[in-house]
Amino acid sequence: MNDIPVRSSEQLNERIAGSGTTGAEATLDLSAETPARAVTVFEGVWLIATRHRPGLSKKMFEINNRCFVFRLFDQRAGRPTLLVVNAVDPAQAIPEVRRLERETGLRVSAVVSPGGGHHLQFAPWHREFTDARMLLCPVRIPHTANGQRLMSLPRVEAMDLADPLPQFRGQLDALLFDGLAGPADHQSPGEGGADTRFAHVKRMLKFMVAPGRTPVDELWLHHVPSGTVIAGENLMWIYRRQDLRDAPFMLKGMIKPDRLALFTLPRKVGDPQKVAACWRRVLTWPSRTLMTYHDPPGVAFVGDGRAALAAAVEHAGQLRS
Repeated sequence: MNDIPVRSSEQLNERIAGSGTTGAEATLDLSAETPARAVTVFEGVWLIATRHRPGLSKKMFEINNRCFVFRLFDQRAGRPTLLVVNAVDPAQAIPEVRRLERETGLRVSAVVSPGGGHHLQFAPWHREFTDARMLLCPVRIPHTANGQRLMSLPRVEAMDLADPLPQFRGQLDALLFDGLAGPADHQSPGEGGADTRFAHVKRMLKFMVAPGRTPVDELWLHHVPSGTVIAGENLMWIYRRQDLRDAPFMLKGMIKPDRLALFTLPRKVGDPQKVAACWRRVLTWPSRTLMTYHDPPGVAFVGDGRAALAAAVEHAGQLRS
């Protein structure tokens, strides 16, 4: 894992009330983020925190898993709509998304999975939102056991690798980060795999010992009005020291607190030219808030996100032609 410390004006969890502001200083307000409740974090942006165990395994530690709902103008359909990014636990999140539909008078037109293991709870969202397009990352997920089942369903499709969400360009810029390689896929408990202690240890050993074998792709997003970048799994989860004080040993071993880091242990550079091209695109995005799907509630990087991320990328040696 490669990292740089977060210093001075670039502090973690610097809470700025941005949902009611405009102009250059507008940013997300995460102060009300709480599990199982859709909270307004910016005009036209809601965040639903959920309690989650990776792989849906009872043997794994609990982390935050964020669902974002955006009110956007669909330039292809010529009308405003709601876009859901990250199909989290349906019991915690779907009722809140339905509430947002009622309150805004808008319908969910698409549900997006941003990569990693975020497709494991996709099927219930497909059953619930019967008029919505269901969008998956195209490189890895369609080849997994669950991804193959999902791709056989109506309205489920892989995003265009070159241009994933063109209908929202200029409002929500999207990049499918390609060229990385991760551990060989395994059947997680969320896909019917065993959830015993032995199976858990076996999966962890596979994860740690043999990284960088499977091509992976992940969705990075830039919400233009708020200057927010929502990172893929290549960016390590952002934790403050106090967030890790009572955390389980496994989580403490994965994360260095108060750091902005690339998660280079399970992910390696598979295609240097593709990875460099993706970073160059991401680093054109102005960013006042930088966050991942699994930061603790209320936590994000606030400051010059582009400069901090550029430094982390340089330190990791991933930006090379």
